[in-house]
Amino acid sequence: MTHGDAETRPPLDRTNAFTALEAALQWWGADVPEDPGAGELAHLLDEIVDRLRDDRRNERSRAAAEPLVQAAEALRAVARLGSLLPVISLWHLRTALRQEATARSQLAAENHLQPAGRAPL
Repeated sequence: MTHGDAETRPPLDRTNAFTALEAALQWWGADVPEDPGAGELAHLLDEIVDRLRDDRRNERSRAAAEPLVQAAEALRAVARLGSLLPVISLWHLRTALRQEATARSQLAAENHLQPAGRAPL
């Protein structure tokens, strides 16, 4: 959350950002390997995007795919940077998390949120 230009929650470090992204991809139904890199997470996001775009009957699924494309691009940037420019890498990780949250909100309906492709609980 942001209030004006000030961040209202503690900043995520690289480890916490990766942990949050792994959990997010699991929410979308991805089988996340142990200790994945940014490139692996981007590839998993690409698979999720393909699945969402293939759902021709659900406009919300297709709309959710677009922010996930941007999240995957941010993760590819992290993979390219490696250990160089850690502040920039963290910015890209946070961007990926924000885009994933945007995609999740695209699926929100009647105050019940579910990942694409999963049956209601």
